[in-house]
Amino acid sequence: MRSLYSFINRINVFVWLVVIFAAHALLYLILGTRSWLATSLLATAFYGIVLLVAKLVASRYEDREESK
Repeated sequence: MRSLYSFINRINVFVWLVVIFAAHALLYLILGTRSWLATSLLATAFYGIVLLVAKLVASRYEDREESK
């Protein structure tokens, strides 16, 4: 678990969100979704929240480990 938490703490959220947005935009364009931009933005927002919560949990876990 410690290696997973350290990986999450090291990731650059902005870069991940750009890659996630590009992947979703490409997927929805290929699928022919009319509202591909809105759908891609919503999916990216969801993953952004998930990544930020994961970073919050990982930072609290590492802080707790350092205080022991």
